[in-house]
Amino acid sequence: MDLKNRYSSLAKVPYSLIREINELVIEINRKAASEEEKVIDLTMGQNFLGSPRVILEAIEWIRENKFDEPILYEPSAGSFDARESIARNFYSFFYRFSPDEFTADNIMITDGAFGAVRNAIGAIMDPNDILVMDRLTFRYFAQVLKVMGRIGPMSKVYTLPAREENGFIPNTDEVIDFLQNLKATYPDKKIVYYTQFGFNPTGCFRTERDLKELVEYVNEEKRVFLINDIVYHLIRWSGNDIPLASYFADEEAGVVDADALSKPFSLMGARVGALITRNKKLLEYAKVVQQYSTVSPSKFCVDIWRAASHPEILPRVKEYLEQLNEKIKRNKEFFEQSLKKLGFAACPKSTGGIYSFLKIPEPSRDFYKILLEKARVAVVPGVAFTDPNDIIGEAYIRATISLPFEKLKKSVMRIEKFISSQ
Repeated sequence: MDLKNRYSSLAKVPYSLIREINELVIEINRKAASEEEKVIDLTMGQNFLGSPRVILEAIEWIRENKFDEPILYEPSAGSFDARESIARNFYSFFYRFSPDEFTADNIMITDGAFGAVRNAIGAIMDPNDILVMDRLTFRYFAQVLKVMGRIGPMSKVYTLPAREENGFIPNTDEVIDFLQNLKATYPDKKIVYYTQFGFNPTGCFRTERDLKELVEYVNEEKRVFLINDIVYHLIRWSGNDIPLASYFADEEAGVVDADALSKPFSLMGARVGALITRNKKLLEYAKVVQQYSTVSPSKFCVDIWRAASHPEILPRVKEYLEQLNEKIKRNKEFFEQSLKKLGFAACPKSTGGIYSFLKIPEPSRDFYKILLEKARVAVVPGVAFTDPNDIIGEAYIRATISLPFEKLKKSVMRIEKFISSQ
């Protein structure tokens, strides 16, 4: 056997740069002899300012210490009552539309928003169908497609144009023209546009009006699909636009929303997500993907959704979210104003999320390494969020700001000390 071919073609799929940096930091800190030697980690999308308490205390078996009962399998899409509660209560509470807008048949409980996107991709795409992504976005799913065998390890992902002055949110007319051109060029392929309502890494948000216009286009197209990632919709201070593409979609449209409770409720490790779609055939196939990849959502995940969407709990959840958003906004303003004095320019259209996306004076691929080594602060280079051939990523870094204020303040002091020494 040729040892070069001993492993699958997945050997050509790169490890996540975000994870690579984070795991390096974990190893450095494990070996550090003092607190000052430890690196302050601003890499991962984790919320240290929130708390799952408001939800966990509403779960009966936790509240009443019922720890002797077996933890059983859930149905592949999650239990009917939990899905019905999400459909009838959760989104209608926050966005004031009719509780009859969705039913349990429009909801699948998943292992995070990642699971929702994975299930949708598996339900829609055949090998070598086309994936379209935004210029600056969470590009994890380009590699997921390769792992799932939907595109080859060296296949091209199509990237939409976007401009800095618009917060790198693509113009809707340009998106539609781009998709139309792809459809004409590849008449036998399905086209999937993965996008976000609240963008990671920028913290900018698409408007409800633009989302509706995009969905109206997809409603008329049989081979064009929209996967809309909405994980940051509860962490924003820019209004209350409806984030759900499914709200505007026809029943047979190829439109899917992917949500998670991870970021707002600090439940990152619990993997609590949901897939929302009006297209029941798409949901049926997505359920098959989930069944053969994770079997079913965990009981813990289902119970969290059941509690979070309970009508008696939702007013407390809303109050909690208002307080959380104030904390994150305060951190963001402090961090960005402090680094502005050092020549770091923040994205001016950012109105939410848990990150600062900063323009920097040096190429990010080198700068993040220098900050890690010299300032003992870990950030993510902008190149982690762009096409490998797009130089715009070299101009930015992403820093997580949802940390305790004193820790964030310490990271600023370290960066200031390093910059002033140059």
